[in-house]
Amino acid sequence: MLRGASRPLHSLMMDTANEHDSHADLTPDAFPRADRANERLSTGAPGAEVASTPPPAAASRRSAAWLTTPRAGWVATALATLVAAAIRLPGLDNVRTLIFDETYYVKDAWSLLTLGYEGTWPKEYDASFVAGDVSGLSPVGGYPVHPPTGKWLIALGMKFFGQADPVGWRITAAICGIVTVFLLCRLAQNLFRSPALTLLAGVFLATDGMAIVMSRTAILDGFLAMFALAAFLCVVKDQQSARRALVGKLANWDGLGAPRSGLADLRSYMSRREKRVFVVGPNAGNRPWLVAAGVLAGLACSVKWSGIYVLATLGLFVAFREVTCRWRAGHPSPVRGALLADVWWAFVLMVPTALLTYVASWFGWFAHPAAHGHGRSGIGGFGGALADLWLYHKEMWTFHNNLETPHTYQSNPFTWLVQLRATSFHWATGEEITGCRSGACATDVVALGNPLLWWVGIGALLLVVWTTCYYRSWRTGTIMLGYVALYLPWLAYAHRTIFTFYTVVFAPFVALAVAWMVAVIASAVPADGRVAQAPLPLRTRVPGWALATIVTLAIIACALYFLPLWRADVVDYEFWRAHMWLRTWI
Repeated sequence: MLRGASRPLHSLMMDTANEHDSHADLTPDAFPRADRANERLSTGAPGAEVASTPPPAAASRRSAAWLTTPRAGWVATALATLVAAAIRLPGLDNVRTLIFDETYYVKDAWSLLTLGYEGTWPKEYDASFVAGDVSGLSPVGGYPVHPPTGKWLIALGMKFFGQADPVGWRITAAICGIVTVFLLCRLAQNLFRSPALTLLAGVFLATDGMAIVMSRTAILDGFLAMFALAAFLCVVKDQQSARRALVGKLANWDGLGAPRSGLADLRSYMSRREKRVFVVGPNAGNRPWLVAAGVLAGLACSVKWSGIYVLATLGLFVAFREVTCRWRAGHPSPVRGALLADVWWAFVLMVPTALLTYVASWFGWFAHPAAHGHGRSGIGGFGGALADLWLYHKEMWTFHNNLETPHTYQSNPFTWLVQLRATSFHWATGEEITGCRSGACATDVVALGNPLLWWVGIGALLLVVWTTCYYRSWRTGTIMLGYVALYLPWLAYAHRTIFTFYTVVFAPFVALAVAWMVAVIASAVPADGRVAQAPLPLRTRVPGWALATIVTLAIIACALYFLPLWRADVVDYEFWRAHMWLRTWI
């Protein structure tokens, strides 16, 4: 290594080693300001994060150690996933009619299953379809305004349970909702290595009303949420492996730490290839997780186009992390080195992969010339089909950008974080309900997040943003990116006809933000956004644990209170009325 290797690399290596000891992801996340704060609590080694408190008794130490192991994280994941399954699977046929946008997606799914593409249905055909009559399906190509992957997933359930069974319409949505809880648990565990936080995040999402309703309804947004969250998890896994490899290579790179004043003299003795190697430096090597992220982002786009924001946000995140890793290590040209060594390759791994995945999702459309949009370009062969698909996409783009038809339940995205406007998917009273003894009953399916979770989530989001900016923590930054990719873009479309239930795609990050804040209050994870460390003394933790317990129990109690309205259970009318805390929820 050249003389003058900088202190940041030593700190970087120490941080990496210490996080490995605590089952972390081997990536640095705090900059010098956080390093100094941690060193004040350390036993001496720079970057070491060992609390300077007396060691607990052997039994307590073993118990505490087990609670920070990967196995405990898997136990927490399993428990939260079981809770999600217990809520989502029973009673999928509580409502035996097509509700809200199911009228489009379920019938299109059956068309995909029988014709291979979306055909045309008569108007006002829901009752006949529910009764098992599908004779009205016409082979004339319909005009779907969303890509096909979500509808293919709905069709998969109908393949096994039949066309007229409501369970068949909704079973894949329920399974994907359960998988989403599982993925959130794994994301939480990979980010913070705290099984307690993992369990909290999973349970908060498993019991959130928006996530429950969208998991029990054959609508596309739940599928989008699953693929988007899976893409986030893959990028986090990439950061765990690629960052470790890059740090190790930078430690042995001859160009690291060279004084800037001497660079010109050094380069004057180098060949062109040597200059390039000197300026660029090493790369992170193979990155299969980025390929997986590209596939999943492409699948998200093939459910709804808003998945493109996931791809863009994660791509920029990866590029930013490449630059900061080199900057912290003392790279003489961190931006140029990152662009030439890794960023371009990450782009190749993610973007073309996502594009190919998206185009492949239209396989049914390519295989059936009767599908909507074929023949418009006047060009033959596969090239003509691609040109036709492009023209079809321009038509869909025009439709979505001009969708301003007023709707009773449309909402402004600036109010989504407080769940100001609920969406009623189904409502029945009186004689429409079977099993009502009082004669004054109601069934409701209201797409509304757990009010306490979302309201507390506003404070949690502010804390996440502050921690990310002040401590420069990439872990809390990942939570913030969930909002950036899946919520912020909608603010530009406030004039369009859009609905609060779109928030299901970033509901996992709301649950994770609240779980992280509760874990910080309980001292289960550090407030600077780092991974879980040795527990603090009991006298320090008691006040925090008390407050964290109160917040957690209040959120879960609120979920149980609203659960009948999310599952379409038969309830007394006055019981339903007592849940309408805001007039805008009716």
